[in-house]
Amino acid sequence: MTAAVTAGQDAARGAPAARGRVGWRSAMSGAFVVTLVRPASWALGLAGFLAGGGIVIVTWPIVVLPTPTGLQNALGAPVSSLVFGSPSAELLGLVAAGILVVLAVLAGALLTGAWAERQGIEIAVAAAVDEGLIAASPDLRGAPGTGRVALIRLLSLVPVAVALALAWQPIYDVTYHELILPDDLVTPLPIRVIGAVPWLLAGVLATWLVSDTAAAEGVRRLVLERRSVPVAWAMGWLDLVRRPLRVFSAATLGLAALLLLTGPSLLAAAFGWQRVRDLIGSGREPVVVLAAVLVWVAIWLGGLALAGVGAAFRSNAMTMEAVHGS
Repeated sequence: MTAAVTAGQDAARGAPAARGRVGWRSAMSGAFVVTLVRPASWALGLAGFLAGGGIVIVTWPIVVLPTPTGLQNALGAPVSSLVFGSPSAELLGLVAAGILVVLAVLAGALLTGAWAERQGIEIAVAAAVDEGLIAASPDLRGAPGTGRVALIRLLSLVPVAVALALAWQPIYDVTYHELILPDDLVTPLPIRVIGAVPWLLAGVLATWLVSDTAAAEGVRRLVLERRSVPVAWAMGWLDLVRRPLRVFSAATLGLAALLLLTGPSLLAAAFGWQRVRDLIGSGREPVVVLAAVLVWVAIWLGGLALAGVGAAFRSNAMTMEAVHGS
């Protein structure tokens, strides 16, 4: 097959015309430029970050975990009725409704994250063309959209689900022990659980990172080259085998940028929220409490903005790596 024929087939699939391999540093500096010149990608990055579970992270500073006594009071009667085989119709209806709500929320989050990622790829490619980082842009009109991106992301959760299933029993045992007979009441519960089974949780985290990276590559194969979902998903894993150092370096850099931008602001928000609670409990003047709340809100919103920038760079890094890496 001649090079001209191959180029013609790539153009028909919508692949970038200039897809020559460039240095990893050039691709990552291109992702940095694209992130700076397209503030719209920050909003998309934030949407994807929150939909992908970031909402749990950003609300962590203001969430108060229930105590063992509180859990027992709230769940003791319903759990007992289920265990001993005498649940009421109202309880069964409540359980069914709860399951439906959880499934609806998960589906909504998956679709929202897929939409944000799809739009972010298009914005990144257009910005790269405008800045002269790539020679030509693929025609993304009619390219695979949110639904098929969501399918690849759903497939990427399968290895994570398997890892969690294998690690579930030890994690449950440790969590149950720390709830019922805690060894330390000062250290927060999540920290105690992590300290008890660090390598197990590290294995689950590594599984997520590998699967998420393969999915990111697969999504870009899907959108930029108009591959089918199974082919794009398989090619994402193949990319990890063909150029593992380059792909994992891009994924790790993007994740590190997200953590560096988000972590300090979340810690500041957690500390600030504790100070706000102390002020409210001490009976200080309303003006002082209001000022403290406003300062805390500014810190928290600033953390959200930084999370959006970090998530946008993470997505753009994978896009620029995919454009230049093949």
